[in-house]
Amino acid sequence: MAGSSAAGRGARPDVAAVVVGGGGGQRLGGVSKPDLVLGGVRLIDRVCAVLTGACGAGCVAVVPPAVRVPDGVTRTLEDPPGGGPLAGIDAGLSALGLGARGLVVVVSVDAPGVGEFVPLLLAEPLGEAADGRIVRGGDPEPFDQYLMGVYRAASLRRAIDEAVAAYGSVRGVGVRRVLRSLALERVEVDALACRDVDTPEDLVWWEARLTRALPRENADYDGRSGASRRGVITR
Repeated sequence: MAGSSAAGRGARPDVAAVVVGGGGGQRLGGVSKPDLVLGGVRLIDRVCAVLTGACGAGCVAVVPPAVRVPDGVTRTLEDPPGGGPLAGIDAGLSALGLGARGLVVVVSVDAPGVGEFVPLLLAEPLGEAADGRIVRGGDPEPFDQYLMGVYRAASLRRAIDEAVAAYGSVRGVGVRRVLRSLALERVEVDALACRDVDTPEDLVWWEARLTRALPRENADYDGRSGASRRGVITR
């Protein structure tokens, strides 16, 4: 598990993080998503910098051996590789070895807006009856973003174990199919903050957003500051 030296001063000691490697990038020509450079920074470096600054209980990146991970971040991979995001979460959770009372932030590596939504996820304690809190946003209509959330480690492990019992394994099983059974709070964010990187158009859009200062009235988030003007938690 990653050492505490990687965590920022404001990192919460009860929160760990799992970065899910982002698949094979087929719509981007088969590139390694973690190694994509946007705004002069690799995606994995951008995401892990935010998470190690917020999560003091360790950060695990579920990525292939060819991907260089930042200092202080642990690497793991589902076995066999290519099992999908839920299998990646399972591998990351196992690598962390958290106690039952810990929290786990789960983020896909192709989420450049991580600096905006992670502070919103952690801004308030989870409700006593909640298993976690996820981002709700997107275009053209908002939807639940299960790979942008914070979960109780025990609840996440329970849901995965139940899926294994039901399906034989979590390889190829959809994240939404399994995690929608959890009692989750939602935090609403602007669609821009939770736009991921799936297509060449997404690459162009994020590169423009991360390499120029946007007028204050045109953006809630400049890609660097982590500032946010929106975040309504619903239960």
